[in-house]
Amino acid sequence: MENKSGRKNVAFCIGDLEGGKMLLQGFCKVLGDNLINVHIFNCCTCFYDGAPHNIGQTNIFTLPNYDILDMLVIVPFYLSSSEEVIRHTIERAVEKNVPVLTIGKQYDYPNCYCIMPDYRRQIEMITNHLIERHGIRKLNFLGGFKNHFTSDERLAGFLDALKSHNIPIEPSRIYYGNLWSAPAIQQVEKMNEDGNLDCGAIVCANDTMASAVMIKLSELGFDMPGEIAVTGMDGTDEANGYITTAKILADKAGEEAANIVVNLLLRGKKPAKLGITPPNIIYGISCRCTNMQNALDILPKQRHDLFEELYDARRFSIRTAAIAQELANCSTFDDASKNISATLLRIWCNNSWICICKDFMESSLVNDSIDDVENNCPIHIHGYCDTMKCLARCTDKKPQSETEFPTSEMLPDFYEMSDKSKFILYTPIHIRDNTLGYLAFNFYPWSSMNYLLNFLTMAMSQLLESVRRQNELYAYAKKIDMLYITDPLTSLYNRRGFFRIYNDYAEDGVKDDCMVILVDLDNLKLINDNFGHNEGDNAILTMANALKSAADENDICARFGGDEYVVFGKGKGEYEMNAYIDKVNKYLSEYNLTSKKPYNVHGSFGGCIVPKGSKLHICLLYTSPSPRD
Repeated sequence: MENKSGRKNVAFCIGDLEGGKMLLQGFCKVLGDNLINVHIFNCCTCFYDGAPHNIGQTNIFTLPNYDILDMLVIVPFYLSSSEEVIRHTIERAVEKNVPVLTIGKQYDYPNCYCIMPDYRRQIEMITNHLIERHGIRKLNFLGGFKNHFTSDERLAGFLDALKSHNIPIEPSRIYYGNLWSAPAIQQVEKMNEDGNLDCGAIVCANDTMASAVMIKLSELGFDMPGEIAVTGMDGTDEANGYITTAKILADKAGEEAANIVVNLLLRGKKPAKLGITPPNIIYGISCRCTNMQNALDILPKQRHDLFEELYDARRFSIRTAAIAQELANCSTFDDASKNISATLLRIWCNNSWICICKDFMESSLVNDSIDDVENNCPIHIHGYCDTMKCLARCTDKKPQSETEFPTSEMLPDFYEMSDKSKFILYTPIHIRDNTLGYLAFNFYPWSSMNYLLNFLTMAMSQLLESVRRQNELYAYAKKIDMLYITDPLTSLYNRRGFFRIYNDYAEDGVKDDCMVILVDLDNLKLINDNFGHNEGDNAILTMANALKSAADENDICARFGGDEYVVFGKGKGEYEMNAYIDKVNKYLSEYNLTSKKPYNVHGSFGGCIVPKGSKLHICLLYTSPSPRD
């Protein structure tokens, strides 16, 4: 596979796509104009607890092939809460000597560079502002996860400010809200129980918690904003103009990261091992720095952006529900492929691919045995199979035929499609911890619709697993039915199976002359009594094998009881019946000559020809059926 255009290809790994949206926009803005394509690998969440669902998602980070990718950019804070996942993602690139740029946290690997905001300094500056500008000397701190790098850095900045102003450090005023609303509210309630809401300010480690804190304080009767100053971090849209915050990992940081990539890949200019982005403090009414009227000045644009996103989300949810409903009607992999292909034509991406592990699409789920049916589904937890099946793809919104390609190439016609799309997002299709494949599509970082699109993979995952399960249930049903109509010792039909087939065939009269042969195994009781029941079973099985060896596709062989058999032959007359009996006797004679058994296996035969058009019930011919079955 040759890269004819010469454009470089960079992997960008991120978990929380929405959280890192502004960073990604700044990054793509620079690289799109600099002959560098961006391949974004996203697992839909940065929270990782080792649960099967999270394992299945993070397998997407094993997909990048650093033989065809020129660099890895990774955002640990937005990638995963698991250090193991982060390090494994970095180490795959390091092993191939591909340069790595981390944003937000530094790692000690060769050829690995880092840019990061000075979290510690940003929180210190915000806390200094509260102390110096507003004269607050009793402050609470609401951190993220206890003993987590990012949270520890922010706590350290808070403590630096207290020390520099000779304010005593009170550990009882340090709380942890896990960077999320519900835990933050619980911690405010605990502050209230502890009597620690006598403070003048609550310094929060991010904007999400700051917003939740303000709402809870208002519910507790505090005059908000104002009575207790509240600050955040991250510079989210929600905080803009309202919460005093520090804007981190935003579009400017993305642009800085992109410039490092351009200088390194296109100009050979290596960056410093660590670059620090300058603090950017934004003051809002939450600490009484901006009056309400000033804050209202920015609301028209925010209001417009908010309602545009709500409209996009509503339109997306309606379309997704319709697609999911259509996909739910599929019952085979062929149906699934056609429906998924039709789905791609209705979404708003010019280029898109549904790539599924070939062994999942071609595994034989329906067979004569279900002893290992639970193992019929291939499992891919740590990587993918060698070959992917692109069961649906569109180029310039035109459907293309199915194709197979090596997983190492990531996409069919990788270089050509990368140059055409510029930005491609890969998101996993998986069921629990089993990765079935991935959806890839050309990504437009400035559209909120694209940030929602990866959730279509959930519907596709459920569809493919549903089809597999339907096949699996069919296998169970088929096996149970075979057990019901088959003799377990000989694998011949039992009486039920025989009559099911015969009665269906002869319901309106047999179509041709047919033979019916009744067979008794001679001396079975003597064999059982003298040599044991294992030898009796051997004799029963030998007769069954003789009947099967003489049969063709038009013959039905059945064991009616302990030593009793029936053979029904479609389209056969007297000559064929005698020839069949001769073949059986020949088989038994050869067996008796070579078996070295202390007994011979013989049978007694009787038969007739059922004339064409007859509706004769065979059971009437059989005058002494055995009660055993």
